[in-house]
Amino acid sequence: MRFSSIAASVVLTGCVFSGAVPAASPGTGFRVLDFGAPCDRIVVLEDARGSRSFEGKLPSGYQFAFRVRELDRDALAVYSCDDGKLFRGGYIFEAKDEADAAALYARIKKRVSRERGTPSYDFASAAHRKKMSDAGATLSRVDTLVAFWDGPISEAHASVAEPSKDRGWRVSLSYTANTHVEE
Repeated sequence: MRFSSIAASVVLTGCVFSGAVPAASPGTGFRVLDFGAPCDRIVVLEDARGSRSFEGKLPSGYQFAFRVRELDRDALAVYSCDDGKLFRGGYIFEAKDEADAAALYARIKKRVSRERGTPSYDFASAAHRKKMSDAGATLSRVDTLVAFWDGPISEAHASVAEPSKDRGWRVSLSYTANTHVEE
């Protein structure tokens, strides 16, 4: 997959979130579960954290979603499972507009970079911009608000999505177990 006391990161990076319920082992799980843990525990553990179930269409690729507060914002904590085992966890934030989305993305990127170091691939990099320019692509600012960080257990991914027909600006941070990262 390409957010302790920092209310903005995922436990996967080393207990980056704090809460009343013990978090997963540093570097191995998202929020309250480790990668590979049974997904049938998600609802009970999120209830214990005070999260509210998300009622509505689930974000693409996720089987569970909960309304939470992270980074002093409302967000969704989302989970993906394969064969009943957790392999991805993330946060999805709504943003007011492009400027709000870009500011939140910058905050998330800084925080994840403190935990994981320089992104392994950064769409804002000169190398990426040159590669796209050489291919004849014109990049918008949003096209450069994407970054990936490698890790021993998971890949982190932060990005901004422009509004679509059924949603507004969105900023996401997710962690995927390396067993499910496609090369």
